Amino acid sequence: GKNRIFFFGRTLAGGDWWKNLYTLLLLIGTSVMYAAVPEAWLTKNFQAAGITFIVMTKILLTMAISAWILAALADPGIIPRSETPPEDLPEIIPSGHVAVKEVVIKDVEVQLNYCRTCKIWRPPRSSHCRVCDNCVETFDHHCQWLGNCVGSRNYGAFYLFVLHTQLLALVTLAGSITYLVLFTNQTADERDVSGSQAFNIILSESPAAVGLVSGIICFLIILMFGPLLVVHTRLILANKTTKEYLTKKTWPDGKPYDDEQGWQHCKTVVFSERRESTMWKSYHPPDAYLEADEALEVGADEKAVAEDKKDVEVVIENDESVEVAVGNEEDVGVAVDSREAVEKHGTDLAAAPKPILPSEQTSQYKDPTTVSKDTS
Repeated sequence: GKNRIFFFGRTLAGGDWWKNLYTLLLLIGTSVMYAAVPEAWLTKNFQAAGITFIVMTKILLTMAISAWILAALADPGIIPRSETPPEDLPEIIPSGHVAVKEVVIKDVEVQLNYCRTCKIWRPPRSSHCRVCDNCVETFDHHCQWLGNCVGSRNYGAFYLFVLHTQLLALVTLAGSITYLVLFTNQTADERDVSGSQAFNIILSESPAAVGLVSGIICFLIILMFGPLLVVHTRLILANKTTKEYLTKKTWPDGKPYDDEQGWQHCKTVVFSERRESTMWKSYHPPDAYLEADEALEVGADEKAVAEDKKDVEVVIENDESVEVAVGNEEDVGVAVDSREAVEKHGTDLAAAPKPILPSEQTSQYKDPTTVSKDTS
């Protein structure tokens, strides 16, 4: 796909990953402007109020950025692609149609759509993201604020990001308004002028305009994130994804997934441990694969290393040259002949477990594959 992979699969970003930098700049930039003028003035002139706003904004900013990192730089639930089409795929798929296979999941008969790009049967509730060019499990939507898809592995972090950003904007707006009101009243009393005149004075003679700008930005963030927070709160309580809500997806024969409702599902989404990333697995294959790779490397180099329990190490360069390194001179007698070491190494490699490739796995699907009109 178009995702950017970092740190050997530990983190990744979406196809339009650069957009999440704008979100981070917006969070940090607005917080810096607020801290430089309104927060500093409140702490100096009204210490109790200033300290209260400092504690609240810094905690919320930390939580918002943490949630942003977990949502924007995490695998949303990408389903690995297949190099070859599945064996039960029809040989001919008419143009404008999509292959469909009927399976039974949790005693519910559902249809799996075939993804031409990823060459897989998509599980229920999954979809192919056009921006990231990958199939995502429990696909919700592609978020412009994160530059990443929102799916089964990062939906909880996405919701916390929206929640904490909304709360941060509310507190920062309240602090900016408090600063402007108190500063205006103080100036009006000192110069014996009206409130509107005092407000014009502080804007022209002090950096109060910075506080006004930070307040306006926070107000706009509230207008954007407020409806988003309400919508996703309702979707979590109803156990629906954004795509299911927009397409009015229904399950007439029952739902092929755990149908949690209300706050129980909200608790599961937000606080449950995320399953292991398939992207991380792809960079850390099973031990059988690693052993097979090591065997190939040793065979190609014609090199083997043998160790016994007494720190005796035999390094075989070829059939005629043997170098022995021992931890104790008395253990030299246990060194093996080069030919024996080669034979023993070959025996160990032959006994190593062989990896089970995806193409060798037995399909659990029972019903035949059909082809239907693509209505999506």
